[in-house]
Amino acid sequence: MKRFLPVIIAAVLLFAALGNLFLQKRRFQAALSSLRQELMLIASNAALSIDAAQLRKVPLEQSGESSDVYQEISDKLIRIKQTNLLLKYVYILTATTNPGILQFVVDADPLPKVITARSPTSLPGDQYDARRVPEMINAYDGPSADKDVLRDAWGIFLSGYAPIRDSGGDTVAIIGVDAEATFLQTMENNIDISGRIALLTGILFISVLTLTAFIKPGDKY
Repeated sequence: MKRFLPVIIAAVLLFAALGNLFLQKRRFQAALSSLRQELMLIASNAALSIDAAQLRKVPLEQSGESSDVYQEISDKLIRIKQTNLLLKYVYILTATTNPGILQFVVDADPLPKVITARSPTSLPGDQYDARRVPEMINAYDGPSADKDVLRDAWGIFLSGYAPIRDSGGDTVAIIGVDAEATFLQTMENNIDISGRIALLTGILFISVLTLTAFIKPGDKY
């Protein structure tokens, strides 16, 4: 029995590490799924409050921020934020002639808190490369949400999107809602650490098992 004690201890540590990894992954997937569903619902409801005909009147140039129609839609986006405390940013984008490249129409927070020459803005006409955000493109067909946490120039977020359609049912733009996802990023980091621990524990278990197999009863070790 004494001979197999190290194997038993290593096995217990391995199963504990694997159990912790499995539990953390389940919690992460549940939190991610719940937030995705909530963001899609918020985006879908928000899209219904935007008049597509009015949206088309926003000048797609930075000076368009000063137009009355921009301000009116911006006020709606601000109210959406105020009634959904989960949200950090709410914005509307439309397509450009370049596939995967969208442009801002209206954003409730078009300017960064600290403006520098390199600060990203989201003023009317400012472009956004959505090629690495496939769910944003998919929103032209229906509500969607990021499947993974996204880090960009504005921060760490999980976002939901929905199409804004005109009276004929054609999508003229999409609305996006961002929720800070630092807590999800932390959960992912913890899973990574747990995975490393499980891997090292597995290596330890195999090493002890192999060593024990080569030690005959009565040998000193």
